[in-house]
Amino acid sequence: MDHWKLIVSPKLSGRDNMKLDIGRFNAFEAGNASSSLRIYSWRPKCISLGYSQIIEREIDEVKACELGWDILKRPTGGGIVFHNEAEVTYSLVTSFDDPVLPKGLVPSYKKISEAVAFGLKKLGVMAEIGDRKSEAKGPVLCFSYPAEYEIVADGKKIVGSAQKRGKIALLQQGSIFVRKTDESALSLLKKPHENLNAVSVEEVLDREVPFVELSGALVKGFKEILSIEFDE
Repeated sequence: MDHWKLIVSPKLSGRDNMKLDIGRFNAFEAGNASSSLRIYSWRPKCISLGYSQIIEREIDEVKACELGWDILKRPTGGGIVFHNEAEVTYSLVTSFDDPVLPKGLVPSYKKISEAVAFGLKKLGVMAEIGDRKSEAKGPVLCFSYPAEYEIVADGKKIVGSAQKRGKIALLQQGSIFVRKTDESALSLLKKPHENLNAVSVEEVLDREVPFVELSGALVKGFKEILSIEFDE
């Protein structure tokens, strides 16, 4: 089995989380880091946007600040995500030629999603990989629709992921919808938006799910599906 570095980072700020993710990616590109999986949560709550989105066009920054939301852009793509303090995110960095992953962006994305879905099943969430292409046109919100090969439960999106590729490295980030955010947060959006088509882990299981339980299940999923071991 391949040995990867495991990094568990509960309750970091959004800026610290993105700094660590892009730092691992850049270090791998430079040949100065091993393959890694990082699992983390957010404090304080944070609004993240995909790299191609423009904050001032999408978010009422003054109102968001008044309500205690941090705002930042991710190095990966996708739509807007409202990360509350219960949410759990994974970040995987490796070579896109790593033999644990199939060749190509979509096959590697799907394989990583299989590992996350396996971990969720360990908790009792009947997660599966969606195969239906979204008919949405330019959605603003990440969790307004399930895209092809994303993870769903009861037909609704439960994980949103996106991938960035460099010369040799890939960074895949994925946000696991653990607990519903107050929908009043949607008032921070400047543009019309679609309704959320998502379900949270806690809704499915009808109980609270602590960070340590979910992160442990994810580690099991990556070990099983990618056939890797972790040097913590």
